[in-house]
Amino acid sequence: MCHHRSYHRHREPAVEPLAAPAPPRGPVRVGDADRERAVELLRGHAAAGRIDADEFEERLERAYGARYAADLDLVLAELPPEPEPRRHRARRTAPPLPLFPVAIAALVVVAALTGAWWLLWLIWPLAVVLGPRRHYRHHRGARPV
Repeated sequence: MCHHRSYHRHREPAVEPLAAPAPPRGPVRVGDADRERAVELLRGHAAAGRIDADEFEERLERAYGARYAADLDLVLAELPPEPEPRRHRARRTAPPLPLFPVAIAALVVVAALTGAWWLLWLIWPLAVVLGPRRHYRHHRGARPV
């Protein structure tokens, strides 16, 4: 086994670390997904009335025949950029009813009316069931139900 150690010490690693690819210097070729995205944008502009049917057909042919990104840029020239998707505003809802204090108040009222003060021992199970769950949900960032 000793001879293996000396052999491996003098060998260079066979695998070189991968370097990040250099940015392209010349024109960038486009793929089918890029062409389809441009065609979808053209359809949206045609549906909005920005281009007529003849111009749509002409730009459609040029989009499907495009080889480089510059060709697709020419197809979409003179058209407004793609609109950003609208963000839905979070609806403000009334805060949820705090169940733990309501349950304790109901338990105290029932115990006072019936005289069964031993019912107050049920506060502990209520604290376990209703207390921490809401606390943890709030701190995890999930929406309360």
